[in-house]
Amino acid sequence: MKRKGSITVFLALSLATVLLLTFLLLDLARFKGQRQKAEAVSDIGTMSLFADYNRYLWDNYRILAVDASYGSGGGADLAVMEGRIRVYLEKNGTSPDTPGKDLYQLLTDKCQVSKYGLLTDDNGRAFLKQAALQQKNELPEQALNAIVDRNRQVEADSGKNGSVDELMQAGRDALKESEEIKKGAEKDKKEAARGTKADERIMAVPLSVTTAEKTENTEVDLDGAKKAEDLDNPMDDVTSWMNKSILGQVLEDTSRVSSKKIDLSDAVSKRPLARGNRGSTEPLSLAERALFADYELTHFSSYRKDYGHDGLKYEWEYVLCGKDSDQKNLTAVVTRLLALREAENMVSLLSDASKVAQAQSLATALAGWTGNALIVEGVKWGLIASWAYTESVLDVRRLLSGGKVALIKTSAQWTTGNLLELAAWFDVRRKAKECSGGIDYEGYLLTMSAAQSEKTLGLRSLDLLENSLRLQEDYRNLAMDQMVVGADIEYSYKSAPAFFSIFRLYDRAFPILTIEKKCSMSYLDQKK
Repeated sequence: MKRKGSITVFLALSLATVLLLTFLLLDLARFKGQRQKAEAVSDIGTMSLFADYNRYLWDNYRILAVDASYGSGGGADLAVMEGRIRVYLEKNGTSPDTPGKDLYQLLTDKCQVSKYGLLTDDNGRAFLKQAALQQKNELPEQALNAIVDRNRQVEADSGKNGSVDELMQAGRDALKESEEIKKGAEKDKKEAARGTKADERIMAVPLSVTTAEKTENTEVDLDGAKKAEDLDNPMDDVTSWMNKSILGQVLEDTSRVSSKKIDLSDAVSKRPLARGNRGSTEPLSLAERALFADYELTHFSSYRKDYGHDGLKYEWEYVLCGKDSDQKNLTAVVTRLLALREAENMVSLLSDASKVAQAQSLATALAGWTGNALIVEGVKWGLIASWAYTESVLDVRRLLSGGKVALIKTSAQWTTGNLLELAAWFDVRRKAKECSGGIDYEGYLLTMSAAQSEKTLGLRSLDLLENSLRLQEDYRNLAMDQMVVGADIEYSYKSAPAFFSIFRLYDRAFPILTIEKKCSMSYLDQKK
């Protein structure tokens, strides 16, 4: 006998309700998984974009940036960037053509770069901060503090005692004034021989120093050696020597100086730059400036170190001086080195009583006969300045040859011993004494870098990077103001119900769910 089955309306409605609730719960669980997937693929897309950094820039300068023009040279093209992100998203499961059945399938609705920052923003501050970050874990804290302290000391000493050139000029002017007095006195003596009284003129003192204290009008020996008329004036020798080229004074063979040049007509530091819209960053701290100086030491070629980069050979010198050739930049750096050493050597000289006494004695021998204390004082300072300059040239020779020089020299570290024998040190082969605990050439470049403005450091550094990159076949059209270092990206995904939609009524589809995600990434936030 056959049995007939039956179901009540109540049971049918109950089962439908249970299935409806079950499928709803399944879709809610699926939607939660889709949200997690959206977060994962958004992060993957963002990181994949920033993983496409310029390899040459990283390999040679350890700087990360994405060429947003992708070789076109037409500036940052956000549409191209967004298109590349979509490719990464599709490869990670957001394409309708994904093989197999994926219950967590998402369709990309929007991928938009809303904000971005460029390497050149804020006059290259983004570059400076990334370079400082690169050095953060490579420079011990004690070394960093030592650099900061030394920079402060050199900056303080550089303003002491006035310019050496000014003091030497004042000394020469004082001697010139004494010569004019001498000529006037000789003329008056001749007139007196003809019966003309000239006593007042012989004792005359220039109007500018009428209130000055007068020295004894006597002829003084220097260490019992020569009379005033027989003494050589070291200022004349040093002045004549200074007229020689700067590099000729400090280098034995100037023909070995690099002859490379750079075209600055369209350089980063000269042209109007594109700007990102991600906002400004904080100015560099004192520690970041010291870190960037250390970055220059380890990543920019200089006269003493060649890292084999294309373009200018003296990169660090260019950042400091901004000239269009290696020779001009080296000349400018040597000039600054001399100024720094002159300031420190003046401090050393004035702290040595015997050297000051020697300068005073020679000044008195040269101009004491005028009876004008102001003239003698001017000559003394001119002699001290000439002495400091000569010692400084020897210091720079030692630095360029790879040696070290003490910041403030002691008597034992001083090289030139006799004020009357300065000309003997003009031989370019002669150098200052080596100071084992002193500062080398790179150490002085660190100090000079610390004195530069953020704008100068940032834009000139980017001049170098862009020039070096454009010498590569693949990057001839590259520009630093299209290199992205950070971006905010907005994502939007669509998702249709997979289970609950079984219960749709008639031809009416269930609403499509939207998942939105925002991602931010910057090389300036990288962790090491």
